[in-house]
Formats: sequence, structure tokens, C-alpha cells
Amino acid sequence: MRPRLRSLAAAAGLLGVGLLDAAEPLPIDPLWKSETFRRSVTASFGIDSRIEPRLTEDEAFYLDESAKAMADEDREKAASVLRDSSLLEKSPAMLFNLATLEFEASRPEAAAERFEQALALFPNFRDAHRNYAIVLVQAGEFKKAKTHLVRALELGAQDGLATGLLGYCHAREGHHQPALDAYRLALLTQPDERQWRLGEAEALLALERPREAASILQGLLGDASADPAPWLLQADAWLTLGDELAAAANLEFLHRVGTLDAPAKVSLGHLYAQQGLPELALDRYLEALADDSPPAPARILEGLELFLSQSDWTRAADLAESIGEVEAYRSSLSPEEGERELVSRLVRARAILELETGDAEAGAALVADWLRREPLDGDALLLLARFHESSGRRAEAEMLLEQAARMPDHAAAAALAHGRLLVAAGEHEAALEHLEKSHELEPGDALASYLAAIRELVRPRR
Repeated sequence: MRPRLRSLAAAAGLLGVGLLDAAEPLPIDPLWKSETFRRSVTASFGIDSRIEPRLTEDEAFYLDESAKAMADEDREKAASVLRDSSLLEKSPAMLFNLATLEFEASRPEAAAERFEQALALFPNFRDAHRNYAIVLVQAGEFKKAKTHLVRALELGAQDGLATGLLGYCHAREGHHQPALDAYRLALLTQPDERQWRLGEAEALLALERPREAASILQGLLGDASADPAPWLLQADAWLTLGDELAAAANLEFLHRVGTLDAPAKVSLGHLYAQQGLPELALDRYLEALADDSPPAPARILEGLELFLSQSDWTRAADLAESIGEVEAYRSSLSPEEGERELVSRLVRARAILELETGDAEAGAALVADWLRREPLDGDALLLLARFHESSGRRAEAEMLLEQAARMPDHAAAAALAHGRLLVAAGEHEAALEHLEKSHELEPGDALASYLAAIRELVRPRR
């Protein structure tokens, strides 16, 4: 079972553990130093005709000229030598080299076209399958990339790049056991590659093996302390293991070194709020709101609702005021323009604050105004019923509860609220019908005990 909080890695935008992050080296980088690449540019094809096309003397000449240009660090010239040759369209080896150079020059569409041409001429071209897969991974075409990676492996590829990328493709498709197997195979030939270690840990987390994941990640923390990925993934592992303080410690470290982004600051605030550290929680929420890229409104509203659930009215009011000051939230939380659920949550939060700390009538007016726009908002109906009940307007409260009871998603809560209202009025027998209906819809031990107590009060009268 996943922890109560949404995945911290996901909240921080790190589901791909940085593999394709623009700030990170592309996965193709190790290829430029590999023996396979050196062979391709020095015209030493023909060792295995099953997976590498044979070269003519003319092809070897152009490949050698291209290699000389690369030795002089003139990659554009190296590409031009191949591009301008009349042999290009019929030479899978030259197409392969040109495609690889196009990709290195950040021209992925041109690279993809050349790889496809090379494979059409020589379908068993192992390294073309692998390099084309790299282009496809960068483009987000993971299913297609996986097909070419599998083919490269069938043709004998044994390098960590191919197997590691295969693991990544499996992970993107939610196939976590194959992803784990592929990452571990990649680590046999690239044991120091952080991306595969991170992928292994993420797969273990997805397979509900958090202790193993945390152990692997511990070995990565000292390698690059400013890299948030292992700290965030390990925080996820601690949460899964129920150690929320350890998770908070991981996030607090990133906060202190300045690499914690706004969504993760909100997650840290949630952890502090749940651990009885509300002042620290408020600090992190306010810092997240002040970020140049503030978190999604839904995330920060979670913090507001946490304070309300803990009856921490002062901090809830401070946070609500700060939310209202963030320009980026104006439209998304506007009744005229915003998403219905988000606006409903904010209206209800502000109304509860008014009920508990300010003017209850003002709170009721907020909810009533919202219901005029959204008459089928069951949560708002229940809240307005609570206002009316607390103000002694029982008839109005019961009418709203009856409306909410007709909505399948709110029927159980409405029946429970109606039953409690009647119990408070001393009408225990009438309350039983509503309480039993609520328990039928959403059984629970607490409600069962409450029902039993009310039945005891009613029994002597029967």
C-alpha cells in the first residue's frame, strides 16, 4: 500500500528519475566513448556480417574521411562528408553514422529518418536498432523504443545502455518487475551508472520493497548531495515504511541545500503538520507559495485543509490569506473561471474559518452564493446544513441534508449528519432510520458502536 501522501518523487516531477531531464546528459552520451562507436567511424565493419553491414572500399573511404573530421572535432564537416556522398542512400553504415551525428547535433527528427533508412537496408543492424531506440526514448515513444531495444538484445547487444533504457521503457509502461530485471542487467556492465541505480530503487519501491530501495539509495546520497532524486525517492521509501520523520529529514536536507522545489516543499509541510510541527509546516507552505513556480492549487489547498482538520484556525487563516495573494491562482480559484472542485474546496475552507473564528453568517453566505452557481455540490450542501443547524435553523438544515442524500456520493454522509441532528434534538427513534441508512451505505466500526448506543436508548420505549 502506498503512503498517505502522494509520491514525493512524483510531486517533484521526478518519475523518470532524471533520465531524460534536459539538465542531465542524454543517455546516448556513453556511446561516444564505446568501442562500437569507434569501430563504426574507423570503417572496421564486417566482423560479424549478421549484425553489421559489409563495407565497400568506397564506403570505407567516406567513413574514414568523416572520422578524420571528427578527430579534428569538426562534427559538422564529419556529417557533411557523409551527407554529400552519392553513396549515402544505399549505405546502411554511412546512414548509421550520419544518423548518430545528427542526434548528437540535437537534430532528432533527421536522425530518426536516417536510422529508419539504415534499418530498411539492413534489418539486422544491431547498433542501429539500439541508437534509434535512444532517439525514440528522448522523443517519448517508449513502446516503439522498446521494440528496437528488444531486437538489439536479440541480435546480441550486451551493453548497459541498451538494457538500462529497456528498463526505463518498462518502467514508463508500469511493468516494474521487467524494469527491475533490466536495470540489474544494465548494472552488470555499467555498475557506476547512477541512472540505473535510481531506476532499480524506483522499481523496488513500485514492487513494495521499500527497505531494499532505501538501502540502495543510501549508497547514492554521498555521490552528489545536490541531486534531489535519491533523497526524494528515499523519502518515499521511508513513508512507505511508516517513518515520516525520516522522510521529513530527507526533504529538510534538500531544503537547506536549496534544491527542494515548490511541490516538494508542500509535501514537507504536510509531513510537519502531521507530526505536530505546525509552525514549520506553515513556513514551508508559505515558501512554496513564494516560489517563482508555485505548486498546483490542489496541493496547497491540501495544506489548508490539514490545518482546518486540526482546528488550527490561526495558521489556516494565514495560509488562506497568502493563497489569495498569489497571482497565479487568481483564475484557477475564481468562481467565474476556475475548476469547480478547486473553487468548491476553497469556498468551503473559507466558510469553515468564518464559522469557527469569525462571522458564521458571512460563512453561510459564502457557501450559499457558491450553491447558487453549483446547486449539485454535495459537500457544500452538507456544510451549509451544518451552518443552519448551529444557528438553530433546523428546517433549513434538514432540507439541505435531504437534497444531499439524493446524491449517491454524499448519501452516506448526509444520512449520518441527519441522524446526528435528530439525536441532538432528542429524537432518537427517528434518528435510527438515518443512521442505519448511513451504515448500510458505508459500514464502519465507529458508526456501528454509535448505532448500538442509540438503539439502547430507543429499546425501552419499544
